[in-house]
Amino acid sequence: MRSRLIAMAAAVALAGAAALVVETLRAPESRFAVVTVGAERLTFPRGYVRRRGDGGAELVAFFPDFAPAGDFADVAAATDLDDRFARVVVIGLKSADPEIDPAERTARLYQRFLDENSWSHPGGLVARAFVDGSPFEGDELFYVAPEGREFAARCGRPDPSRKTPNTCAADVRFGDLDVELRFAASLLAQWKALKEGARGLIEAAKR
Repeated sequence: MRSRLIAMAAAVALAGAAALVVETLRAPESRFAVVTVGAERLTFPRGYVRRRGDGGAELVAFFPDFAPAGDFADVAAATDLDDRFARVVVIGLKSADPEIDPAERTARLYQRFLDENSWSHPGGLVARAFVDGSPFEGDELFYVAPEGREFAARCGRPDPSRKTPNTCAADVRFGDLDVELRFAASLLAQWKALKEGARGLIEAAKR
């Protein structure tokens, strides 16, 4: 009798556990994800969040409307993946670096590695190549004169033999956050819209 009661209790426990698992699987997943970066607590629709943890996060959005691009819901057999890549902006979030503000990076870090020759670029940017043998060899810097405080982006030097699309990376500071923007080089002239779109997305996530 005792063994039978134990077996019945075990069966009831297993049935309860199975029901809990089924109920958990059926429960709708929250449409929002909370991202904590330093003292900032941000809430984004899940479609933006590609990675979070280790004190930072990575978001993905479409330019120019900054709609979420992380769930691949738009991808189908007929999707032009090159076009999709050209519109995606990757937004990295981390706590502000106390050592250097991104606005000072051109003058304090990049300037000494830049070739003296420059040329103009659409969007009102000045362009200069990094010299060979520097830590940034093979890249070019595009920035707002005179010192890139408003905006500066490092891009790969154009190479027709490159198999992957050319990309750029720009760092900006919004409050207590350092934000890295990674985007296709074809969007470089739209730097103001890139910067303000990212700012708007982050400010909305604080509310």
